Amino acid sequence: MASLTLLRRPHGLVALALVVTLSLQYLTSTTEIDAAETQQRLLRENARQLAEAEEANNFQRFLLQISAKSLEDEINEEFATRYASAAAAGRLEGAIAPTQTDEQASHAIREIQPYTLQDALEESKVWKRAFGILVYDPERDIFVGHYNRKNKWLNCNKKLFNALRTLAFILRKVFPDRFCGADCDELVIPVGAGDAPHVYKWKLPYTSGKAPTLMFGSAFRDTSLYSNMIAMPMPTPLHLQCFGQWAKNDGTEVCKLLQSSTGEGVVFFDDLGLKWNDLTPQVVSRTTDFTYLPTLQDGKNDGRGWRFLEDRPIPSRFIHEGEPTEEKRANAIQALNEQYDTLAPRWKAVALTAQAELDAGKDELPWANIKLSKFSGGRGKVPTVGSDAYSQWESVGIATGEVMGPQELAHYKYHIDLAGGGGTTWTGTVDKLAMPGLLFHHLSPTKDYIHDRLKPWKHYIPVRPDLRDLKAKFDWAEAHPTQAKIISEAGTAFMRNLGTLEGFGQMYDEVMVEPLRRIIEAYQPISKLQLDPEFWSWKDILKANKEEPVIECTGLSSGRFSCKMVQNQSVLNWEKYGTFVAR
Repeated sequence: MASLTLLRRPHGLVALALVVTLSLQYLTSTTEIDAAETQQRLLRENARQLAEAEEANNFQRFLLQISAKSLEDEINEEFATRYASAAAAGRLEGAIAPTQTDEQASHAIREIQPYTLQDALEESKVWKRAFGILVYDPERDIFVGHYNRKNKWLNCNKKLFNALRTLAFILRKVFPDRFCGADCDELVIPVGAGDAPHVYKWKLPYTSGKAPTLMFGSAFRDTSLYSNMIAMPMPTPLHLQCFGQWAKNDGTEVCKLLQSSTGEGVVFFDDLGLKWNDLTPQVVSRTTDFTYLPTLQDGKNDGRGWRFLEDRPIPSRFIHEGEPTEEKRANAIQALNEQYDTLAPRWKAVALTAQAELDAGKDELPWANIKLSKFSGGRGKVPTVGSDAYSQWESVGIATGEVMGPQELAHYKYHIDLAGGGGTTWTGTVDKLAMPGLLFHHLSPTKDYIHDRLKPWKHYIPVRPDLRDLKAKFDWAEAHPTQAKIISEAGTAFMRNLGTLEGFGQMYDEVMVEPLRRIIEAYQPISKLQLDPEFWSWKDILKANKEEPVIECTGLSSGRFSCKMVQNQSVLNWEKYGTFVAR
């Protein structure tokens, strides 16, 4: 009613006009403020994107180069010159030891400093998944694997639990007096697993750790990135399972996968009766189109961001429909070459092969024959040939290739073990070392435990992460066939030795037994610390740090029934939904 009265009076119109004017000014002011805030948000978003782009550039350089210092000895082409000179002088045997004696090149067993449960808990802060703390529980005489509540529960945890099961078995088998029930102290060991370390990238380099962290998977090649990480056998039948079998049989039997066999084992010269001069002079590989180092490439800490190197290029960016087939193929190869630095290693190899085939034409043999024979589909690995996902590439004769088994691959003179998800290939390196041909070993930011037992230019020829020297290394091998054959034979001899009781036994002791012995000696149990055990038991400390018991192992066997998952509702939901919610 007041407003109506106002409008009936002459001065009410003036007041109304004033109200309207003030309202318009307010709206204008609010719009300007909103526009300014929007502009600020855009500027902040642009700055964030620029920062991420710079991070991408820096990290891509890291992925491609690793570090010049760490690769200097392995890549140095002076080795090739020494080989050539030695061959010319007839000193072939001397040429296969470019820098180190065999004694110096033996597996290095690092020193382990004393550490406590709290030191082990510090390791947990570096990891975002696939990391556990294995604890020997004296009261129950079992081994308990703990997983931090902050971490996601993903499929990669299967590798962790496989590692914990075998580790518990080997510990009890090799050191029975240390695990004697209530009369013994607890033992705490940090354990990681997976294709590569699932650590927070922004935590690297991590140099303050004291507790030894066993990495059952590919570890960092540059040990300064994670100074207390110890590379252990990968949780697969060819590696960790062979170690478990050796322990089970008390060192009396080497697993069949490392035996000379035309069936399930590796393939040697004498399996197929092949001779060096009969091998096809090409660099060959049939590999899976798999993501490259996703753990280190994620642009965001939560693991759901973009990646710096392209795993599976979009065909439409390279192949233009409507062009004649040969022109379309040539243009696609040119486009791959132009985008070479953005491609993952296996696609870099695809680009090199496509260019080699184009240069060779129809009458010559291309120097490279590297194809993607499978890719990761919804239900495992799927052949690329004939698939809809790769039909455009197949239509121009790029990337796709038929699957080749070990016996077929063995007829080629040169092999390459292209890095995959963990930055290595868990089966490819040992399989190809055993074959008659020479291995070009692809170096990356990660390495496997077995790589420390191999010497560049003695067992293999090293190739840079970006593969730009692969053609030059091929040309060198072709120009120095005697030396190339010596290296090939050394690689084969290395693998043949691993299939013997003496060879595998030595590796088992150096890779597994001695590090575990030093860990047991280095651990400082709660009983030795100045803590009141009534208030500070190891269980209380783990619980206070959100370490949840998730798997229990007897350690009495390496079989899957020796362990069981903790069946409380919180753990079951964690496994089902991926995140921990207390119940």
